[in-house]
Amino acid sequence: MPIRSTGFVALFLVIAAINVGIRVDAAEPVLTDDRLQLTLFAEDPEIMTPIGMAIDDRDRVFVIESHTHNPPSGYTGPDSDRIKIFVDRDDDGRADTVSVFADGIHQAMNLAFSPDGELYVVCAREVLRLVDEDRDGVCDRKDRVLQLVTEQRYAHNSLLSITFDRDGWMYVGRGNTGSDAYRLVGRDDSYVAGYGDGGNVIRCRPDGTRLSEFATGFWNPFDLKFDAHGRLLLVDNDPDARGPNRLLQVVRGGDYGYKSMFGGAGTHPFQGWDGTLPGTLPYIAGTGEAPSGLIDCRRSALPKDYQHSVLATIWNENSIERFELDPDSATLTGKSVFLSGDQDFRPVALDCDRHGNLFLTDWVLVDYPNHGRGRIWRVTVKPGTESIQPRDSFADYQLSDQQKQIGKVESMEGAAIVEQLSLGNFADPIVRHAAVMRLSAEGMSDAREACLGGDASLRMVGLLASKRANLKNTTLIRRLLADPAPEIRQAALMWAGESMELSLAADISSALRVQPVTPVVLETYLAATELLTPEFIRAYNDPAPGKANKLPRSLDRNVIVRLAKDTSLAAEVRSLAISRFDSQLGHDQLQTLVGFLQGNSDPLRIAAMDVMAQLGIADQSKDELIALAKDPHCSVAVRTHALAAIGSVQGLDSETLNALTQDTSPQVATQARRTLRAFQPTVADNPERPRSRDDWHAALAGGGDALLGRHVFHSPRVGCVKCHWTNGRGETLGPGLAGVARSKTRSQIIDAILAPSAEFPPQYQAWMVLADDGVVHRGLQLDHKAGGAIVLTTENGDNRYFKGEEVEAYQALPTSLMPDGLEQLMSVDELRDLIAYLMTLDA
Repeated sequence: MPIRSTGFVALFLVIAAINVGIRVDAAEPVLTDDRLQLTLFAEDPEIMTPIGMAIDDRDRVFVIESHTHNPPSGYTGPDSDRIKIFVDRDDDGRADTVSVFADGIHQAMNLAFSPDGELYVVCAREVLRLVDEDRDGVCDRKDRVLQLVTEQRYAHNSLLSITFDRDGWMYVGRGNTGSDAYRLVGRDDSYVAGYGDGGNVIRCRPDGTRLSEFATGFWNPFDLKFDAHGRLLLVDNDPDARGPNRLLQVVRGGDYGYKSMFGGAGTHPFQGWDGTLPGTLPYIAGTGEAPSGLIDCRRSALPKDYQHSVLATIWNENSIERFELDPDSATLTGKSVFLSGDQDFRPVALDCDRHGNLFLTDWVLVDYPNHGRGRIWRVTVKPGTESIQPRDSFADYQLSDQQKQIGKVESMEGAAIVEQLSLGNFADPIVRHAAVMRLSAEGMSDAREACLGGDASLRMVGLLASKRANLKNTTLIRRLLADPAPEIRQAALMWAGESMELSLAADISSALRVQPVTPVVLETYLAATELLTPEFIRAYNDPAPGKANKLPRSLDRNVIVRLAKDTSLAAEVRSLAISRFDSQLGHDQLQTLVGFLQGNSDPLRIAAMDVMAQLGIADQSKDELIALAKDPHCSVAVRTHALAAIGSVQGLDSETLNALTQDTSPQVATQARRTLRAFQPTVADNPERPRSRDDWHAALAGGGDALLGRHVFHSPRVGCVKCHWTNGRGETLGPGLAGVARSKTRSQIIDAILAPSAEFPPQYQAWMVLADDGVVHRGLQLDHKAGGAIVLTTENGDNRYFKGEEVEAYQALPTSLMPDGLEQLMSVDELRDLIAYLMTLDA
């Protein structure tokens, strides 16, 4: 909860209470490896607000000096960006000469040299080749090779990054353009256009011809680089209200899950940022907030044990992170901090010279507007350290096992690919994606059909390949909407929605008529329903649209009610629809809920009771709930759910609950005692409690009642459901728990409850904002806007916007938002039951 105090006292209390250091004086960044040394290569006024950097084969350091990023009123700097050259002639770690290579550039973001030694600069809305014809260190000509046409004007979500492969292809990263339509045009009029998609990586020749989309699904791909194995790596910045920022391996045709049309909350069924959504690829690792630069350590002369690592600058966490990768699969094997500084260390770009010395640019201040400060740092190894032999950017690639396998897949016949898939090969998601790409090619229709006749895993490959081959294949979509596997129906519903074929609107409900129907299938069905309307399709196809995330996309509330009342649907499906009833409940919907209580379907009764308890309207059906709780002819599940719902009733006479604590059903009696605690907090199951972690593990190692544990999970007293989502209910402030039993052992679940901050996903790290009114706010995923403004997803789930002048201090906290001491809110038996319930969540 927010902490209210005033002025300096508030700041002191925050530091003391949560052990967060707030900067007093700037200090030099600190390397975590004592085999390395850091020197200040250049600083303001020689360099101001530096962003992109590239070092040529003569060890000249080219750096973008930004003056047009977001200049404040009255800014006295130049009226255009400049590219400066820094040279250290005596190798003492300090630049001796500084000169201007090019100016007259607007919103420059990044630099890269081609294999031919030509320098390219990517600006927010164009890519320029900077030609030094007489090689005197001054640009003689600027050739525009790409142009971005869009209404979006914010530099940080337009064109951002650039790199080249050893064969001379140019790769450019485009941000999500704030959900505005865009058209990226090359010199030969080839283009890539989109609306409502995510950011993408495009590929073209160095002269801006033969332009095509290489991969999509990013937020803002701030930097991309090839590693020694020829893998394209990328850091993705600014995930709005749901993280994490990501380190990714990017492959041809890859979809990495973000679509700007569906906003930044990260909870839309057509978005998935971790590779679990059909057709999307996973990330290598979550990064800290605002990754901006990237480099393969094989480019450096860092110690030998860095040879399978990459470094990423983390602008908003004042650090550089090291990611150790498996050389064959690019999976993460280790993560650590390489370099860290105080609040006035804001690292951006990374590059190495011929000798392997590592350079980095430093924006210095948190202020987004141009502010006149800046530094460049150099990292070198101390004498006597066994070092990596630096690799040239365009040296031959040392292909990994994964890439060799991809190469084989790309040359295989369709029947051979289907055979390998049938044998369970191609388990690596990147290799499997290569199989999808190969099968989507012309002439592979027989192989795709063979996949569609296989098991669910094979059918998914067939579906994804068929979707790539023909987005408008309504005949196949209709067939797959009735597939027995829920994950196939989920993917088919997404395909139907993305096709925007209005004729499918009447067919998508068939996905709900095949069992099982999971909560994800229902949510995807509802999302597809929103897209398959004449109003939305007409607005989307408007030749001059506004922002795609502002298009008229809403769900008719009557759809939910109709599903709940549809007796032709299975009770489990109808109960999922009931779980979608919300606080805008009308009189008719309330009466519908009461009708379900009075019916004879357990799933519908239970769903109705859950909603009543969640919305705080159980008082209006108090008599029905008491009657169900007391009725020995009702199932134990119905009776315990009724007792759980009664716990939210105000002013209930506890006589009924006291009587039910002696019920012949042990589960009913136990739940009655637990509900009674809402009225008599001293009531407890067993006062003896474990004292140590080992004692807790011994007490919770086995047993428990999953039915009663479900009630603990949804209990307002314990509050799990306030942050976590499962089985169609809950919130998304914390990780979804629908499949927690697949990914965590019982012991790991126990540890997560006893010590929630010991290990948690990076996207759920807590942040603190001390506002100027003395109130401390905690929440998730800080987003920094122009002028120092901050967006915080607060503990109550709201997105709170703080103006720059309202923020006195902010800091990443070393803790999860999940509070310590949850076990103290429960009896040992309750905690054991809760764990038993969580162990059933494997779908």
